[in-house]
Amino acid sequence: MLEGDIINQEQYGENVLAFLETLNLPDVISDDDSGNFIHPTAIIGKMVKLGKGNYIGVNCYIVGNTSIGDNNHFEAFVSIGSFPEHKEYFNKKEIKGVEIGNNNVFREFVTVNSGCTQNTIISNNCWLLKGSHVGHDSLIEDDVTLSCSALIGGYSIIMQGANMGLGAICHQFSLIGAHAMIGMGCIIPKKTQIQPFMVYVGNPAKCIKPNNYKLNKMQQSDLDILLAKFQNYQNESQ
Repeated sequence: MLEGDIINQEQYGENVLAFLETLNLPDVISDDDSGNFIHPTAIIGKMVKLGKGNYIGVNCYIVGNTSIGDNNHFEAFVSIGSFPEHKEYFNKKEIKGVEIGNNNVFREFVTVNSGCTQNTIISNNCWLLKGSHVGHDSLIEDDVTLSCSALIGGYSIIMQGANMGLGAICHQFSLIGAHAMIGMGCIIPKKTQIQPFMVYVGNPAKCIKPNNYKLNKMQQSDLDILLAKFQNYQNESQ
């Protein structure tokens, strides 16, 4: 550890460096070998495994059997790996953990709970914006965006490239197809099928049109793979 080390400009860019210097925060703890930057107020549990180049901000709370890859950014007050919000598993030792891939952004007050029977997974290149929540045992695939205050119920699967709008909510055991767009405040109740490449709004969620922007950019072979994967998830849930 190097006392007084500040964010590396080459790794994080001039804008982040300039912003942090204006905050007059206590010294950031830096590990030269890993390139991880952990604010002194952050709490990192003994079982947590960190990759390289991660930024962990003010008052973050990362505990449990949590594994974090490389180049993730955790803004202030993020909570990762706490007990699942499930009565049968709360405060039990026999729970699973959280797996986080690479290049994800977690903004302020994001919460991700540990799994009950399987790890809660955040894959790669995802954006979890302020106040969003991922429930226990859920799978968030690559390139997913959870807008501010979006809530994901436990055991849900959010497929690649899906976008949950501001305040959108999905029920437990939801399946949201690849590159689906869920509008602001949309409610996805139990047993609602969110098809890939479609746009949904309202309460309850109603499909209004295809996501033509993404469909027009997608190769047919890639489209076929994602549709087949969606079908497999459907079959497994029955």
